[in-house]
Amino acid sequence: MASTNASPTCAHCGKGAERACTGCKDAPAIDGDVKPIHYCTPACQKEDWQYHKKLCKRLQTRKLLYRAGSVLQEMFYMYREKLFDKYIERIEKRDGRLVLYEGQYKTLVTAQTDCLIPFPDNLCQTPEEKLSVLAHLSCDDASAWLHDILKYILVGIAADICETRCVTKNKKLDIIAVNADDSVQDTDFGHEFLIIKLVHGGEQYAMDLSSAQHGHFEPVVPWKKYFESRVLKLLQRPQFNHFGGVRERLTAETGRTSVVQILLGLNVESSKALLHSTKNWEKECNMPIISLLKLPFPEFKRKEKLLVESIGDTLGRFHDRLRKGAEKHKEEVEKALAAGGDGQTKPKQNES
Repeated sequence: MASTNASPTCAHCGKGAERACTGCKDAPAIDGDVKPIHYCTPACQKEDWQYHKKLCKRLQTRKLLYRAGSVLQEMFYMYREKLFDKYIERIEKRDGRLVLYEGQYKTLVTAQTDCLIPFPDNLCQTPEEKLSVLAHLSCDDASAWLHDILKYILVGIAADICETRCVTKNKKLDIIAVNADDSVQDTDFGHEFLIIKLVHGGEQYAMDLSSAQHGHFEPVVPWKKYFESRVLKLLQRPQFNHFGGVRERLTAETGRTSVVQILLGLNVESSKALLHSTKNWEKECNMPIISLLKLPFPEFKRKEKLLVESIGDTLGRFHDRLRKGAEKHKEEVEKALAAGGDGQTKPKQNES
């Protein structure tokens, strides 16, 4: 039987062609709307640019958004693991649900890093299960603590970014958290995600970095498809209805009188390292983020991994400095008390 796959032809002259347009090559297809564009010579490609330009720029921007979503989601998973704050003693899978059994937390927190708990890798049976646990009840964290780096990476890609809250439907996974006293934690919260409008063509997409908690692992989905398949209803956000609103709300709740306030303060400082270390990586590698997003896919994934690892190392060093500072402060207090003082010393501020 003859092959049904016709050889590609030049979009300009119709001759046989093997030169694919590298600009829109590998752009994600939506309802089959992407067909590879080929040219037989550079001259034909140049002549055809006036006709192909509009479509090419739209598909390039789409591809950049999907790549940016991948980078941001990997950053989010890494960030959540570095700032994990749940003491999970065991995980069970029952009737399609993950049940997280939490243990007894510290009753006394004297330093920011006392809030951090090593992630229980040994309790997760699959890589996907780990991502789901990391993302559990952390959609606000994605919007708040990745706000600056998200805005930075999406320059030239997004014309508009809107923080949105909804009641979800069609979850592939439910997660239930059980406290040490066997009470079940409330999960009746709205789900936070972003709606992004692209600069070329105005296409709209949902970016949901924490959707793994519902069993969905794609960071970017066309908005129409996302709305129809995952949104039961949209919720009002009257007090923080703008891009950056979640970050402003959570930042305003920081303090030193409760574990929650202390942890929020640690997130405020730690989130600064995402943007700072990304810019440092760009300089060290002589590669702007936009150039990373345009690399051939295998090279893009390799560089993406190196970028996220570099940021993770920076966060780890920052937290180590905080721990050492807290230990030194504790020693100074103990010395002051031993010398007959009141133990009142002011800890030095750490920089991210």
